[in-house]
Amino acid sequence: MSNASTPDVHINLNVRGMRRSATVAINERCNELLREGRDILKLGLGQSPFPVPECVVEQLRVNAHQKDYLPVTGLLALRDAVATYHRQRDGFQVTAEDVLIGPGSKELMFLLQLAYYGDVLIANESLSHKLEPI
Repeated sequence: MSNASTPDVHINLNVRGMRRSATVAINERCNELLREGRDILKLGLGQSPFPVPECVVEQLRVNAHQKDYLPVTGLLALRDAVATYHRQRDGFQVTAEDVLIGPGSKELMFLLQLAYYGDVLIANESLSHKLEPI
């Protein structure tokens, strides 16, 4: 019961006792590592720190009218192009069936870490010497 000066508060059972979000925990851990002087690419909260390549921006302009939902695994033509690129550049024996295209790096990284047990490294050729699992 509440009196006139105290609101009657009821917290939904789905929310009571929730732990802090993984996103907040990742951000706090990144901040700790930054304070220690480590090189960190913060991908836990918000958008990527990397600029969007101009060729991607242009293709977004050209294809902005295409707003229908895509297949869950991504556009087949794009998956095939990614597989072809890595076959030619890296010698990987992959096909479009081995490629997953998703709505954003944050969600894809979360799903990868949820499904895969092991270290996950995200490397950029210019930064690969600085990255290590945490």
